[in-house]
Amino acid sequence: MDTNEIVFFSPNKAENPWIENASCDTRHFFMTAVVSLLAYKDKDFNIKPLSLKSFHWDNKNKHYILTIKENLYFTNARKVTIEDLEFSILRHIFAATANEGTIQLINIKGAEKITPGEPFHSGKVEGVKILDQFSLAITPSSPNPNFMHLFTRWNYSFVPREELKDDLLNWRKWPIGVGAYKIKNEDKENRNYTLELVDSKTYPYAPQTILFDQERKTKPDLTLKDALSTKDSSFKKMELTALQNVRIFSFNYSAKQGSNSDFRKAINLSLQRKSISLLTLDPTQPLNELLAKGTVGRINIDENQNIVEANKLFKKSLGSQINEIFKIPYSPDLEYLGNEYRNELIKQFDAAGLKVEFVLSTNLWNPFVGELINSPFRLHSIVADFYDPLMSFAMYKNGSPLINCNPNDDKLEQLLDEAKKSSNKDALEQNIENLSNYFNENNFVVPLLEIPTIAYYNPQKINSIGEQFGGQTFHLANIILKG
Repeated sequence: MDTNEIVFFSPNKAENPWIENASCDTRHFFMTAVVSLLAYKDKDFNIKPLSLKSFHWDNKNKHYILTIKENLYFTNARKVTIEDLEFSILRHIFAATANEGTIQLINIKGAEKITPGEPFHSGKVEGVKILDQFSLAITPSSPNPNFMHLFTRWNYSFVPREELKDDLLNWRKWPIGVGAYKIKNEDKENRNYTLELVDSKTYPYAPQTILFDQERKTKPDLTLKDALSTKDSSFKKMELTALQNVRIFSFNYSAKQGSNSDFRKAINLSLQRKSISLLTLDPTQPLNELLAKGTVGRINIDENQNIVEANKLFKKSLGSQINEIFKIPYSPDLEYLGNEYRNELIKQFDAAGLKVEFVLSTNLWNPFVGELINSPFRLHSIVADFYDPLMSFAMYKNGSPLINCNPNDDKLEQLLDEAKKSSNKDALEQNIENLSNYFNENNFVVPLLEIPTIAYYNPQKINSIGEQFGGQTFHLANIILKG
């Protein structure tokens, strides 16, 4: 293999790495390389422009002004316009299907008036206005100290409308954007993509070619999720600031047991997380609440395992179903967490009076279909949003694409709205604490593990992984190859 080429492995069971049902981290890694980000978080937690030229707060008019670069082009050779920026920011709320972008886009004035599926037209959203050929004004619906964090996600980066299907979410062929890389080749049989560097001026030390593997066909040069690499002494490793994700139980509120508060409490009381975390292939830490350690708004609760009380609650909530074996869908995790931790979960639940069998599901948003339609809960991972923890709770608001996992609770919606309207960081922290307490009291979800972001790389080819914040964003273009 060429010394200017690397293999990057990120496991994914979905058809390709960019669809909504793809593994969340794989999707973000891929799309950051190809589509790019409007802005990014540096290692000091500052938000800086990336594909944007600049952004700033206009205190007089109470809106943000985003400015595009004058000579920015999509990789299909079309020049980027200010209309592209307006469309790219808003397309998710016009899509008829609930999607990842609608979870996040919660604080632009007038966005709530849009009915999913209605046609997009420029100027239709009150809080987004074109000022001139290079500038756009965005007005938050309410004060939000973390507002610009929204644009550090690939979901809102520049995309050419003509390359998307009419649903505004899926691509006619494959993703086109303004990223440092473009897709050169797709190998469906081996489930990999060849990415070619198109911006060597900005990234002179980046790999010219990246083989983006979704299955481990060969030893990679770089990976963030691969148990084999964690045990390979030839790799160097670097732990990044933000967690990659958290592993949790989300409940099926359309099922009898999932909607039962005693059953949900019993699940939480059954768990001894430390013994579970010791059995994962990649390193993990116990997680007792939805927000990860170090996050604003965290309430720092202790584990409260109580087998006797859990057994009483299971008998009360299950009744005649006490001896039934419940099938529990879980999202793919074999490559980095393995099987043993799930076997330990089965033992702990059995000791508390619940019999379960874990069933693999590759349906990211709604595994409660077919034989799993009445499963009381699911085991899966969600983003651990270090910078804007409100996003973790927004996954469970009304209209979320996490189908059947929304508790449809009026007070929860009220607390989310209050947090969204926080006028400063102190108010935001208090409002998130209120959400944390309410989630914990009602066991709306049951947290299990936090998973750090650790990059494993081949030092024979890679000198440094460059500036990286971690979490769901990894900048492949920041990699510095050996000279």
